[in-house]
Amino acid sequence: MTATLAQPRHDVRIIGLLATAHGFSHFFMVALPPLFPLLKAEMGVSYAALGAIASTFALASGSAQLPVGFIVDRFGARYVVIAGSALTAIAYGLMGLAPSYLWLPVLAGFAGIANSVFHPADYAILTHAIDPKRVGRAFGIHTFSGYIGWAMAPPFMATLALHVGWRGAIMAGGAL
Repeated sequence: MTATLAQPRHDVRIIGLLATAHGFSHFFMVALPPLFPLLKAEMGVSYAALGAIASTFALASGSAQLPVGFIVDRFGARYVVIAGSALTAIAYGLMGLAPSYLWLPVLAGFAGIANSVFHPADYAILTHAIDPKRVGRAFGIHTFSGYIGWAMAPPFMATLALHVGWRGAIMAGGAL
């Protein structure tokens, strides 16, 4: 097989893996809000308190992206994105086991920090691993996959919660 035939396959594989990870990153950003009515009823907290969970995730994720960028530059993006994916999944799995409300913002903060890896690591990998002739397309697919994650989370989580409750839904989301 020639290098010209192998390179597009390599690019498709890398773009596919990172687009999938990025889609799940955005999925997790909006995975909890569809469950808020169930959480409110079970935990007896206000919607403002539940909004604090989503805010904690967003603030942690946004705040950690710059330091994570330095970590990516120092240690490489591959292991950082793998660790971020695993830690995000673990945090969401643990949210399903949370014995009280107080655990949810703590785990959301942890998940937000873990989620912060995707943009710095993904763009570093795409920039270095994709043929320059396809890097613009790779960035476009990567961005689009984030929107797909945002669009999929609410109906997926709400439908799943109807069948297995909010705890089962959030653990299933983490297992994905």
